[in-house]
Amino acid sequence: MEEFRRRKAAHQAVIDRIREYDSKTGKVCYTRFFNTDFSVFDIDEESPLAPMRYTHKTPSKYTNSLGRQVYDVSDSVNILSVKIVSSDVGFPLKVYGTVIARDYLDFKCVYLFRRSTEDYQLINSEDQSLILTGPTRGLVLLDSIYFEVDLKIKDDQGKKDQELSKGLCVIDGILMGGEEHGHVGREDLDSRLSTVEVKFAVVKLAVEATLEIKVLKGDFYGEITACTSRIQDRLVLHDSKAGGVICDGTGMLQLWRRVVTVGMKDMLLLTVATQASDVATASATRTINFTPHVNGAEEDEITCGAVKILIKVNWSLFQL
Repeated sequence: MEEFRRRKAAHQAVIDRIREYDSKTGKVCYTRFFNTDFSVFDIDEESPLAPMRYTHKTPSKYTNSLGRQVYDVSDSVNILSVKIVSSDVGFPLKVYGTVIARDYLDFKCVYLFRRSTEDYQLINSEDQSLILTGPTRGLVLLDSIYFEVDLKIKDDQGKKDQELSKGLCVIDGILMGGEEHGHVGREDLDSRLSTVEVKFAVVKLAVEATLEIKVLKGDFYGEITACTSRIQDRLVLHDSKAGGVICDGTGMLQLWRRVVTVGMKDMLLLTVATQASDVATASATRTINFTPHVNGAEEDEITCGAVKILIKVNWSLFQL
């Protein structure tokens, strides 16, 4: 009985912490994932699951309802953008905080955006996305995917920083799983001083692609994006204009994101656009296609303008 009371109290303490009144909606809402037993689940624990879990393994098959031997592939989502589509305090905004995803694999924290007050991102308009640095592995759309938003505005006038957005939005995996083809969707979160839009692409029967890009010749300055043959909305993997380290000492290009999920019947399309650092438009553009696999890796070299790069794609299932 004592153990039961202890666990009940521990669970309730977390529930009380993640239920808050929101002045924008006039409601008491959950601000974080809540559908679990918090006496044994650490709500702040980061997911330990890495990408490429089957890249160097031979995945097993199972017998489906038609008696065929098939691989265990699931639907997934690619997060296309997270935008502040309306602000009660206008723009520009110095934004910091976190955006977290949770999926069926372990429901632990997978960070999409994580910045401290000293490392804020300047958002100039509703058209500008947060610079996403995750997910660091493929997300499974088997049950639901939960997004926890906790964004603040840095104040330089000596005042207390304001809460810009705080709350929870959900992609319903059961509802999305009933659709035959992948598509682009969005979930909006109205809270605090803003509306945040999470834009995503549903990927049917997906595998995980983890990318490595090395500069073999020349100095790279430009943008690298990814999409699939079925859904042309692009994920930004690298944009030199945003600043930061472009290449490390070995020539490896520093990617904001390096994981993309691709349907087994689709193609992965990577587009490389190079430009001079003082020119606004691309001086050269190349697109290269890759056919998805359940494991293994493949490489290809491309020349784009004066730059030669090596692209490596590591394929994997992303089930446990």
